[in-house]
Amino acid sequence: MVVESWINETSKNADRGRVLGIYRVVDLISVTCTQFLIPAAGAAGFEIFSIVSLMYCLSLVPVAISNRTKPKVPENLKLELRTVWLISPLACLTTLAIGLTNSAFRLVGPIYGVEIGLSTSSVVIFMTMGIIGGAVLQYPLGHMSDKLDRRKTVLIATAGAMLAALFLSRQHSGAETSVFIGAFLFGAFAMPLYSLAAAHANDRAGSGQYVLISAGLTFFFSLGAVVGPYTASLVIQHFGPPAFFVYTCAVHGSLALVVMIRIKSRASVPVEQRSRFVSLLRTSPVFFRMARKISRDRPRSDQSSNQAQNKETKDGH
Repeated sequence: MVVESWINETSKNADRGRVLGIYRVVDLISVTCTQFLIPAAGAAGFEIFSIVSLMYCLSLVPVAISNRTKPKVPENLKLELRTVWLISPLACLTTLAIGLTNSAFRLVGPIYGVEIGLSTSSVVIFMTMGIIGGAVLQYPLGHMSDKLDRRKTVLIATAGAMLAALFLSRQHSGAETSVFIGAFLFGAFAMPLYSLAAAHANDRAGSGQYVLISAGLTFFFSLGAVVGPYTASLVIQHFGPPAFFVYTCAVHGSLALVVMIRIKSRASVPVEQRSRFVSLLRTSPVFFRMARKISRDRPRSDQSSNQAQNKETKDGH
């Protein structure tokens, strides 16, 4: 949050979109490439921890040599979970569910791979395919949610994640290609759910509630992220590696039922009142404010461009 606050303070409206894009690209590339440190350095000794420690030290270098002007202290924010829940129970439950499953996939997924007999390099590919899948479907699902009821898009995504998890629960080491495909499909449908939930909640938010929603959804995700990996590890220990994705399938199946109930019990937000979809990984309220500024500024610039074109057309006639 400190780094994101610094980025937000030093960025200007003219380049905020590029800064946000670079931040996301660096994040995804780093998460993907770092997986390959495991086969390169090995996971049995202290070497990989030493490499990570060196990376942390190196990351301080640009901070130390950059302009020392400190950013302004972020505005105080009171976390009102009840208010966030009343705005959108579905968004809260969705972020809780993906905290239970996505965090377990990131942290316990390698154990699942080892337990079914994958080699170290294959485990790395397995995890990388999930990350790549999450990047591929972010914008297609987001675009779909802008056109349809967002809850239906959430239902499609969680149903896809459920089916992918069910598919993975039936795989073994002798079918590596199928395991990789299953990981890609799971990541493709599961990882965009956070952005979809945030967009749905913001559709129902009032003025000044956007940062509150971001903080609340981060809390619900973190709550699931605390419980999910430990629960998944117990499931693998007592029922074997296939049960890991049975657990994941059960969570997404439960979420799908909740979505269907919410669709029947509450009317959808009209398209003209919806906010623009913003593709984000789970993130801090400060960085979410950056994304809100970009989403808000784009329609205005488009509107100004259209007005200028209309004026030129009138003048020409």
